[in-house]
Amino acid sequence: MRNKVYFPFLVILLSIIVMGCGNQENTRSVNENQTTNEEQSTNTSEKMSSNSDSSDPLTTHQTAVPTLFIHGYGGTAGSFNGMLSRFEENSWGKSELTLTVQQDGFISGIGEWRNEPNNPMIQVLFADNKNNEWNQADWIKAVLVYLKQTYQIEEVNLVGHSMGGVSSFRYLVTYGDDDSLPIVNKFVAIGAPFNDFVTGNEEQSLDALIQDGPLVISQRYNDFAAGIQQYPKDTPLLNIVGDVQDGSDGDGTVPMRSALSIGHLMQTNGIEYHEEIVTGSQTSHSQLHENTQVDKLVADFIWSTP
Repeated sequence: MRNKVYFPFLVILLSIIVMGCGNQENTRSVNENQTTNEEQSTNTSEKMSSNSDSSDPLTTHQTAVPTLFIHGYGGTAGSFNGMLSRFEENSWGKSELTLTVQQDGFISGIGEWRNEPNNPMIQVLFADNKNNEWNQADWIKAVLVYLKQTYQIEEVNLVGHSMGGVSSFRYLVTYGDDDSLPIVNKFVAIGAPFNDFVTGNEEQSLDALIQDGPLVISQRYNDFAAGIQQYPKDTPLLNIVGDVQDGSDGDGTVPMRSALSIGHLMQTNGIEYHEEIVTGSQTSHSQLHENTQVDKLVADFIWSTP
């Protein structure tokens, strides 16, 4: 009789251990200076909800200026496929091209550039999707050179998630004053750790962060501060930050204070800056680009009717 009780107990105990290991693996955060790995991210848009009424109609101004979508660390086409599909369903934009950048800067593309006023969307993929932000900034430059030489594109918008936002900002503070490159009209960062993952700013109020800058700064933030004069003065930034409201003050991966720290540099240098904090259980880092509230914020900022 005792053996019959002992065997089910072992099965239950082993199940708990396996489940615990799985949860630990799924919640593992990034190491060193990289942002989250998006390899396991899937299109879960049909499961998402938001804190705003996403059914409110949004009328977009249709132009031929392309918007580039740049994934985060470890990201793939799945990172932005859901958002781009929802934009098309809402008639906010039209997917035109997917460009893949190799390590040497060589670019291959699929799709067709029509040069029509349909808010064209271009997804940018890095073949080496776990490389550093310096190389990614150079690859973003290569994409813009390619678009200008191949399609005579003179203006673009940038949308970057996580490290894609960091690399886009690094591009702007490195090459933003280069007149030979297409102009970046608008820039949206989603869950971007602009002050990396340093500790020591947890007790600083958000008001003090914006007014005075972070108490503890990373090398990344130092670089941005040193290069902010190269950031194009006419390129407004919309900074979308997630807060899952679980006591972590962030999206479960990127602390709010890291993401919001860039506001101090932007505002003290007279550059147009907007920030939006989206809250709720469905605003975790890998879900931000699947959130319909984020969809509306991005579309309204990029394509709002003049």
